[in-house]
Amino acid sequence: MKSLLPLTSRVEPANDGANVISISEEAADEVFKTLSSSTARQILTLLYEEPRPASELAEETDTSVQNIRYHLTNLSDANLISVADTWYSEKGTEMKIYAPTESALVVCAGRQSTVDRLKSAIRELLGAIGIFGLASLLVQYLATSIGSAPEAATESGGMTAADATATAAESTSGGLSALLTEPGVVFFVGCLLALAVVVVWSTRQ
Repeated sequence: MKSLLPLTSRVEPANDGANVISISEEAADEVFKTLSSSTARQILTLLYEEPRPASELAEETDTSVQNIRYHLTNLSDANLISVADTWYSEKGTEMKIYAPTESALVVCAGRQSTVDRLKSAIRELLGAIGIFGLASLLVQYLATSIGSAPEAATESGGMTAADATATAAESTSGGLSALLTEPGVVFFVGCLLALAVVVVWSTRQ
């Protein structure tokens, strides 16, 4: 979307959850009918990567804007996408930005009670991951704040420019291994492992 003005914040799906559809539901008929087209599937895949206007989707799929709008209408009628924002081109033309209605689409088959449990489990799982992410940011912030204050006070009087450069180079060379030792990352990974254990245990009950 390089040609769009003005610059805006990143557009996200309307709901941070999963659209779970059972093949026995009426909604499944519309979804299967819409996604029977390879172009529609390609459009939906692109929108999950990044919300886009019809003109950009036409460029990405090498088809006409008219054809893209046809499939966008079908995807919208199937409640798979929606207009998430409105931006303007360099010429001032209004452009609708399309995005998925949910963060994920899950089509399943099974007893209604099983489908209901699956829907509930996915919502709880996504909610838990979101909470873990926020908690990890808080842990990282507290660890950085507490750890950096004494270190800054100790080094402020005696660190030379060469020492600072060497420290920065050492920090950069750590790369991924250094990132994985960050308190926030360790906390988040630990929470995910604990959640995985709970999910596996609950599915065996």
